[in-house]
Amino acid sequence: MKHPSIRNSLLVRCGIGVGALMLALSISIYYAARHGLYKEIDRSIKQTAALLGNQIELENNELTFEWQEGVGTNKQLIDAGLFQFWNEATGEITRSAGLRSFDLPKFCGPDGNPELRDIKLPQNGRHARAIGIRVYPFVLPEEMARMKESGQLTDPRSLPHILVVAQDAKPVHYVLTRLRWILGLGTLTTLGIGFFLINRAIRHSLQPIETLSEQVAKREGNRLDSALELSSKLPSELTGLAESFDSLLGRVASLRMREKDFIRNAAHELRTPIAGLRATIELALNRPRNADEYQSKLESCHSQVTAIGELLNRLSALARMGNAKSLRREKINLTEILNHCLQNFQSRFDQRNLTVTRKFAQTPCHANGDGTLATMIIKNLLDNAACYSPESSQIDVEISETNDHVRVFIQNRSDDLPDELDQLFEPLFRKDSSRQNEGSHLGIGLSLSLESAHAMGGKLLAQKTADGLIGLSFILPSSA
Repeated sequence: MKHPSIRNSLLVRCGIGVGALMLALSISIYYAARHGLYKEIDRSIKQTAALLGNQIELENNELTFEWQEGVGTNKQLIDAGLFQFWNEATGEITRSAGLRSFDLPKFCGPDGNPELRDIKLPQNGRHARAIGIRVYPFVLPEEMARMKESGQLTDPRSLPHILVVAQDAKPVHYVLTRLRWILGLGTLTTLGIGFFLINRAIRHSLQPIETLSEQVAKREGNRLDSALELSSKLPSELTGLAESFDSLLGRVASLRMREKDFIRNAAHELRTPIAGLRATIELALNRPRNADEYQSKLESCHSQVTAIGELLNRLSALARMGNAKSLRREKINLTEILNHCLQNFQSRFDQRNLTVTRKFAQTPCHANGDGTLATMIIKNLLDNAACYSPESSQIDVEISETNDHVRVFIQNRSDDLPDELDQLFEPLFRKDSSRQNEGSHLGIGLSLSLESAHAMGGKLLAQKTADGLIGLSFILPSSA
């Protein structure tokens, strides 16, 4: 499966963004220039129309176009101008020299107001801009007085004319065409340069990530616990991810180390009973023996095989506890379970002359948990106290209840405590004195108890005092 590339995604998105921005900017520039050029044409033809509209004179009851006489205008307008008059009263048409025999379209706005249009010139079909307006002849005051004296008064508004003035838009179209090419090529060039610069910027920004990836890829399996070298150029958005990944590698390395220690300790624990079993069998077979001697050796072998089986059962239980998804949790009476366990261990306590002080009332203390697991945990705690307490010493047992939890506390004296109490809960950890005692623990009870307590939502804590006392607290959620 091909994974998406951050570089390509950023490059494409930035390119699309820059392209859209350049396109919008180019379109804005183009239409702004187009609007300005057409506005200039419109201003020019409006001025021409205003000039020509004031050059129709009514004199001696005849209409005179002053531009034909070269009055009030210039030669270029007369020779090259494009305009046309329509006498609406007589239908007579007057054209500029530039139109020759061709006619412009006749139009004006409502009520004769000026109106601008895009047209095509009749002589060559080019695009042009035109204005149409209704104009009236003007009469000089002297001429008006003369017409009044003669009694032949003519109203100028009875002689309306339509004036259409046009201007060829070819220069504007030429400029706009060149502007389109310039903007198009400029946009493409900007996109090309932008893609190049953006690609370099993205590559430079992602370089710390590639360096970090190479570090992880080149890291050997036995160096998982060494910290990653985080570059100062690593983006702040990725620093947390890198640190979390580094922490994860450290936890993986710690788990691997614990796994190795577990396997090494398991092998060590199995080696002693297996060696003893082998030695017993070899001793039994080195010469003929009677039935009683063989029975004695077989009983010894049976005892050692039972110890190996117990070790394997505890290891299996510890592994299953780590993978348990659910447990049956119900209301259990920890006071009743504690009394039952103390009764079962009384003979062990008597053998070593241990005094058990019950510092709790017989009031039921109900917790939420699994009765079988809770019994196993309390037995393991009492077993440790019975084994490691000096002879003729005292063991204190307490049980207390609050609104949210129930606590079983067992305290005894021990002359062989580790520096770190967390070691007590490591699989197959045993004190030095217990390793020399074949009848001592297998080193799994507290590890299994800790996992069991966590599986029920509880805790198993250890604490020690300056005078050599150690206390183990088993805490479960209250069912109240």
